[in-house]
Amino acid sequence: MRALLFLTFFFLIFKNGSAQDVYEEIMEEEVLKLIKLCDVCTCSEIPDIDGTHIVLYVQCSEFDRIENVSDLDKIAWPLNPNGLKISATFDGLGLSTLGKLPPNSQVETLRFTNNAIKAYWPDPFSDVPNLKILSFSHNELTTITPDLFTNINALEDLDLSYNKLSEFNPLDFRHLRHLKKLNLQSNNLKRIPLDALQPITALEDLDVSKNGIFDLILQRSDVENLARLKRLNLNENRIRSLTKDSFPPNNSLEFLDLSNNIIEIVEEEAFLTCTNLRELNLAQNNITLVFALPPGLQIAILKINTLFHWPKFPTGIKYIDLSYNRLSDLYDENSVNFDSLEVLNIGGNQIKEMNIEKKLPSLYSLDLSYNLIAEIPKTISTQYFPNLEELHFDGNPIETVYFKNIIAVKSLYMNEMKSLRVIDEKAFSNVVGRAAEETENDISCFSLYLSSCPSLGEIKAGAFDGTSVCMLDISKNNLTYLPKSLVDWTSVSEGVNLQFNPWNCNCDMQWIVDELLPQMYATKHSRLLAELRCGSPRAFEGLRVVHWYNWTERAMCGDAASRSGIHGNYMLEPSTDNLGPRVTNLTLILGASIIVSLLVAIALAVYLIKTRKKYRIRRAAMKRKRQSATDITNGHKEQFTNLNTSKV
Repeated sequence: MRALLFLTFFFLIFKNGSAQDVYEEIMEEEVLKLIKLCDVCTCSEIPDIDGTHIVLYVQCSEFDRIENVSDLDKIAWPLNPNGLKISATFDGLGLSTLGKLPPNSQVETLRFTNNAIKAYWPDPFSDVPNLKILSFSHNELTTITPDLFTNINALEDLDLSYNKLSEFNPLDFRHLRHLKKLNLQSNNLKRIPLDALQPITALEDLDVSKNGIFDLILQRSDVENLARLKRLNLNENRIRSLTKDSFPPNNSLEFLDLSNNIIEIVEEEAFLTCTNLRELNLAQNNITLVFALPPGLQIAILKINTLFHWPKFPTGIKYIDLSYNRLSDLYDENSVNFDSLEVLNIGGNQIKEMNIEKKLPSLYSLDLSYNLIAEIPKTISTQYFPNLEELHFDGNPIETVYFKNIIAVKSLYMNEMKSLRVIDEKAFSNVVGRAAEETENDISCFSLYLSSCPSLGEIKAGAFDGTSVCMLDISKNNLTYLPKSLVDWTSVSEGVNLQFNPWNCNCDMQWIVDELLPQMYATKHSRLLAELRCGSPRAFEGLRVVHWYNWTERAMCGDAASRSGIHGNYMLEPSTDNLGPRVTNLTLILGASIIVSLLVAIALAVYLIKTRKKYRIRRAAMKRKRQSATDITNGHKEQFTNLNTSKV
């Protein structure tokens, strides 16, 4: 394009003879051809991501009216009289080549996301020297060269994710000494490009997740340590093992994500050089043997592995997720100190008992779901868990619910318990709520989630005696009746979910229509009524209970009468309490029809028998008559023959 402009310039000089006039004419024409971004894109002044200052935000997307934008040197930056920092996004425009951007020292953020960029002009950002954030996410880059990141020494955040990059040159990032965050997620890398990363001495956050990396060796003598690296994401790669050489000594790592790999072996001392590590994620691997954990670790995520034994956690650990392993016993209380532990998730194991002798003073979330616990452990009490807020028992083979000791929680989860059939009296009497703040005015209630228990058919009236419920979810069970005195329904402020149960809509359940439905609408929980339907009697089967909302009559208790509604006509059946079998008009009509049909059938059979007998008698008489006629005819023929013979 510039070569064409050069040739045009000399052609006009030859024609007009004045270089100055020709130059001004060409420049004026070029200015008129520039694409003014605010004419075709969305321009607005909004707060920056961190909310500290206002930026001039330019959004150019596939929905905007942009033509011939393939050469970005044709764009005209918006007028900026207030001197705001400019953040521009060119998203989904189908760009295949990145042109050289026009000069502007106020541009701080550029995003070329969701395009098809494969190539670029040399030094495309050399005229936007104050660029801090640059994104090429979701493009078609297969390689980069050292002339891509020139004259942008202030760049701090570079996103090259979702491209097709497989390797880097040691000089590719040589100008990015102040880069703090680099995202290489979802490329074709087989190794961490240590040589190329060596010039980035300020790098703190590196994301190389969702590649094909199989080798994790960061400790190399020919490459300087990534001394300032604090966050390293290696999620969804092909790493098989971790050794003592995986991490350099005296590293600054605080967050390390190695989840969704195929790690089988972790050497005992693999993480001991990570003295600053605070969060370690090793979820969804094949780790069987335990290993040493760094002394400063606070969050350990080891779910979905094949661990048979508990690792030795450091004293300051706050979060442990060992769910879906193969644990059959609890931890050794004599070898660990869980005074700081706040969250413990050991669901999906093979634990049968929860017997402990030392309390967990800081624990507020305990997940024991999907184990082999057959009854509520007696250690579930405020004595051992003084600050517990969430308690999970989902999916355990519990047949009888009874909390032996007082336990204070905010939320109790007991879903998908297939062996549970009946909730007996006093079952939850020792479960008390935990107020949001320890003040006298706060109501102490707890939320119970008792859903998806296919065999649960009865909840007895005294199950919640002495306690208060602020949310009750008993949906997707096999309940047909709910006692009105079960709880103080006016105190259930967060809603009642009774959906997906085969409720028997008789007079004993009329209180739901009279009292519970108005309360649900008043507290804006009507969404919990969409699938509250009757399972019986047959006339009401499948009918939504809200069909009777605001009725002046007691619909479930009335005599048989036809009622019209949005679902059509329904026959209201009378209450059958203390009544024996009743003969209805339909039964009489059906019986009379059967008797008449039988009489008609008998009469028809008699008629057919008599008719057949008469037919047989007539047939026999006709046969005899034909035989007599035949005999007479034969006699005449014989006489005629004899007469003729005598004459001869």
